[in-house]
Amino acid sequence: MAYKEREKSSSLLIMESLMNRSNLSKDERNRYAYLVKGLEGEQILDRRTEMLECDCLVLNDLLLKINGTVVQIDSLLITANGICIYEVKNYEGKYFYEAEKLYKLLTKREVMSPLIQINRSQTLLRQLVEQLGFNVSVNAFVVFVNQQFTLYQAPPQEELLLPTLLNEHFARINGISARLTKNHRRIAEELKLLHMESSIFTDIPNYESEKLKRGITCSQCGVFMDDFTRSWTCTCKCCGHEELISGIVIRHAEEYKRLFPDQKITTSVICKWCGNKLSAKRIWNILHHYYQSKGKGRWTYFE
Repeated sequence: MAYKEREKSSSLLIMESLMNRSNLSKDERNRYAYLVKGLEGEQILDRRTEMLECDCLVLNDLLLKINGTVVQIDSLLITANGICIYEVKNYEGKYFYEAEKLYKLLTKREVMSPLIQINRSQTLLRQLVEQLGFNVSVNAFVVFVNQQFTLYQAPPQEELLLPTLLNEHFARINGISARLTKNHRRIAEELKLLHMESSIFTDIPNYESEKLKRGITCSQCGVFMDDFTRSWTCTCKCCGHEELISGIVIRHAEEYKRLFPDQKITTSVICKWCGNKLSAKRIWNILHHYYQSKGKGRWTYFE
């Protein structure tokens, strides 16, 4: 298990809700697909790091502010030999590298070089580690995880890990026999504490509550569910996924809070958001159990 687990970004969660509850434009659907593909690429790397048997610590999705600059690190690996940071690219198709720039082969369109990005992150993280009082090496890699990716004229740089080089790279990592020290674990704890929750949502389309579709969606396939009973669970007729009713209510309350952070969570608001598929009494009981109630009577809300 990773020392810091990977979670879906707030931007992706919001876009998932908008995909289900509104009619997004083609560009907006492409943006959503881009976010999904990025997560899928990161999860491919996660499966690699989860298989490591050497003594190591993995921190995923770190967002740090270093010397006034925000740095996002897809994956960070701490071993007895030092720190490795990884920038994950789930590119697909044919590319070529020329004059320190990356281009799509068919369109000749330039793509922002991930080497520039990872080298910047490496420099800033090295400064942070030194400021924290640790003397540890920091190595940086760009990882191309998609087996359908081809890079022509690839420079002979160790920082670029093409799909065919991943086995060799992680075999070398796995061959580290030295154990982690207390300092390594202190570094991991310090970095985890410094992680910031992102409050910046990129390329999220404008939306209004009244224009979004109300109802209860399946957490697995996203379809709207209509049939509910007095039992503790509900099963999606589309994919067969079973979920506790309490989990459904909390999930939709969190979704509403994410979409409308300035609005108060009340029984009537969540009842309406769920399409009035569950009784107000049932929703109140669940909210009252899982959240802290504020106010009294009709002015009660939950935090």
